[in-house]
Amino acid sequence: MKKFDESLKHVALLAFVPFGSFLVYVYYQSMPLRWVSLASLLESVSLLSIYVNFTVNDILWTTLGVWAFFTVCIPLYMSAVRARTPMGVEKHYGKIRFAGLFKTCANGVFSDYKISLLAKIPLVMQVLAGGSMLYGIFGADWIMHALAGFGIGAMALKAYKKAVNSYGYSRLASYFRLDRFNVFRVERETGSAEFTLFSLITVGLLWELFERLVYLVSPMNVFRIRAEPLWNVVGDMAFVLIGGIMAWYLINCKLRWV
Repeated sequence: MKKFDESLKHVALLAFVPFGSFLVYVYYQSMPLRWVSLASLLESVSLLSIYVNFTVNDILWTTLGVWAFFTVCIPLYMSAVRARTPMGVEKHYGKIRFAGLFKTCANGVFSDYKISLLAKIPLVMQVLAGGSMLYGIFGADWIMHALAGFGIGAMALKAYKKAVNSYGYSRLASYFRLDRFNVFRVERETGSAEFTLFSLITVGLLWELFERLVYLVSPMNVFRIRAEPLWNVVGDMAFVLIGGIMAWYLINCKLRWV
């Protein structure tokens, strides 16, 4: 039985092969066919973006396309592996270490194929459109930021729920020194929304900084980012927040997947 399970573990690696998602489904059936079909569609669009950007020598967006393809494949692989090694809720005791906390949250995000694939839809759309003329159209940049915010919000919500369920809120508050503030000593119903907003603001600001640095290094960069005025930067952040809040509301309040 052990050899049989090991052989199936190797079959799970087909998740990283173009159009190998349906082969994984035949062996494991760890995901419903409609979600496997969605994953296959996202893989196809990622491959298309890689080809289109590679043919125009756009190395940056080609690389981001490869990253999108890889991250779409991860939930397929993890759901297949977990199907053979089912696990309950992980409870961690003792001292919290950031590496272990990050691994726990990452595994929680990518092994939940619903949230993970839903968060990848904006990413795949962005890598397909990012290297095109859309960045030269007024308002298209904000659409891309809203889509990115949706994906960030979905993953932040799942990461928060996984961390709290695995470590406990009070231990996490103590680890991050939040228990010094009375308002954060006890988890509130809005805790997941607050963490989602914090993640959106942090990632959004880092992305804006990255755009500025790319422009300073090469004003004629392939990233198609110009020195934007302050009001456009504010608009970028606003649409990131809108997209992320929509993800939190849809997943947490309507679909109730976490």
